[in-house]
Amino acid sequence: MAATRGTLLEHALAARPAQSGLDRSVRLQTAGIPDGSSPWTAPIRGRPIGRFDQLSFASGRLVHPVYYAGDAQAPTLLLLPEIAGFAPGLQMFAERLIDARFRVFVPWLFGPLGTRAPRRNGIRLCISREFAYLRAGVSSPITTWLRALSAHISKYSGGAPIGVIGMCLTGAFAIPLVIDPQVAAAVAAQPAVPLSPLFVAFGIAKKRRLSQLNVSDSEIAQARARLDAGRAHLLAVRCRPDRMCPHAKIARLQREFPLGLEIREYAEAGERNCLGERPHATFTREYRLAQNASADHYSRRAFTDLVAFFDTHLRAAPRP
Repeated sequence: MAATRGTLLEHALAARPAQSGLDRSVRLQTAGIPDGSSPWTAPIRGRPIGRFDQLSFASGRLVHPVYYAGDAQAPTLLLLPEIAGFAPGLQMFAERLIDARFRVFVPWLFGPLGTRAPRRNGIRLCISREFAYLRAGVSSPITTWLRALSAHISKYSGGAPIGVIGMCLTGAFAIPLVIDPQVAAAVAAQPAVPLSPLFVAFGIAKKRRLSQLNVSDSEIAQARARLDAGRAHLLAVRCRPDRMCPHAKIARLQREFPLGLEIREYAEAGERNCLGERPHATFTREYRLAQNASADHYSRRAFTDLVAFFDTHLRAAPRP
């Protein structure tokens, strides 16, 4: 991994007693910007959200706020936003993970804070160099920043292994992140990029197009080496009726990762959510739409399986 200019202050992730039971908000100190315009990168802050504290992380030329909450001694997860952005569904998902005894870090990478804006975000990210214009076969520059963030989170959590969850737009980001030794378990939830609008609307597309991922071949090979060696584990998740993440993408993952990959597909092929739509965002929108659902609902079973996956590969894993 390329050297990073981001450095977390050690006390940022240490356990501290407080009346609220949460860590105090901290800032991330960073070295100079490469163009030399300033000896320090100014922290970027978002507005307060619920029980989350904030830090600001910079690596290279990128800087983003990161929200975090949970017991400092709990297994740590890096949760990446989907195309809807840092929306209520994402926050509710993060809070469910915290209630399941995980510590969760959520970077604010794009879109308005606290509001669903999938179309607006999609249009902007299509022309974003940071996200490699959402092209097939190309890893986004933002994944380098995310790998730096995950390394520092692990370092200042006592060197413990961490987990990663990517969803939709960021679903395949789990692959380049799992390359690094601090990531022991990663989840690729409904990886949807590159999207095929014709297939979403009419079920028509070239087979090769449906299996494409926004990850480079070289990073897929590096991730495969870690999974083959048993040093990391990958979980792929989707709903069977989902056309944004067709089965072909999961089949591609199965071919690329013959070892270390678990696959979970939920719901029946003809099933629709309460709005009559094909289910897609398993852990966020689908969970939120299915109010008072039973434990047998696909969104509840998916969450139960997710927690069990991280319990096995993080909570039960020995610290280095």
